[in-house]
Amino acid sequence: MRVDQDEAADLLDGLDLDTLLGALTRGRGYEAALRDPPGRHGWSDVRPASLSFLELDQRIDRLARLLSINKARPGSGVAILAPMGPEAILATMASLRAGLSPVLLPLHGNELELLALIERSGAVMALGTSRVGSLRPLLVLRNLAMRAFGTRFVGGFGPDIPDGVAPLEALMASEGAHPLPPQPGRAGIRVTDAATMAGPFPLSERELLGKALELSRLLRPELSARIVTTLVGGDLAALASGLGVALLTGIELLPLGLFALGDLHACFEAGRPVHLVLPGAMEPALAQSRLAAHPALASVVFVQRTSEARFHPAIDRPGLVIVDIVARAANEIAIERR
Repeated sequence: MRVDQDEAADLLDGLDLDTLLGALTRGRGYEAALRDPPGRHGWSDVRPASLSFLELDQRIDRLARLLSINKARPGSGVAILAPMGPEAILATMASLRAGLSPVLLPLHGNELELLALIERSGAVMALGTSRVGSLRPLLVLRNLAMRAFGTRFVGGFGPDIPDGVAPLEALMASEGAHPLPPQPGRAGIRVTDAATMAGPFPLSERELLGKALELSRLLRPELSARIVTTLVGGDLAALASGLGVALLTGIELLPLGLFALGDLHACFEAGRPVHLVLPGAMEPALAQSRLAAHPALASVVFVQRTSEARFHPAIDRPGLVIVDIVARAANEIAIERR
């Protein structure tokens, strides 16, 4: 099923991520927007928490005002090195609100690859998380900023902020409210191919929301449902199936950040319908697990990132909505229902 192009154009006219969040904040501000997985503390040192739509909007606003202190030229790049969880979402939306262009970097890239991406993007700021398992993104960003002379500000989320990196949580909590200057327009997002390190490629909010609308029409989530995603990268496939659908439909988003089977099981025990997003390579494991038959599982979205044959065995459960996102490039996807 595909959304009619004229109908999609009408629905998306004038919409962006901020507009959608603003509507949700006014109508359902105290309901949960983002929720951490139960085991988050083990891989990030951050205790699991949740953010309501109102809290998310307030944090985005504080970070956007903080970024604006640097007086960067409108549209300048902000490199982001974090799994596609609350921090990456916060950094992405705050950059856009400040008139800047978020540049989403792959966590697994080595320093030379990341340096090339930062230099091609012309990023003047960099934001990241303190720890993701054995990875230390902030140490990497600090080293890169010393070599990419255009990057003049590095900020970090988390409890362990190294010297030379600005502690974002403490700065955002300070009482001083920095003015958010008027912007000539919203800059686009830039995404990277995690396999080839090609990019960054431009991605407009309209393109992102168009694909999210197409996907949400297939999933038709109930308001009480939640999206559980195991995707950590920040390409169009991950953004559309996670943040995009969550803001369009107003349902709770639970990004695992770092995959743990125990966390995934816990996400199903809340008694709420679950729309699960997985890499296509994980389909055989899901097909042979008890989760495939769990009554809370309402749909599965498989992200196929290669042109190879689909993995087997395939999941086979009558009545279950199964959707494939075929990622042809970091900023180009096709959505198909089986």
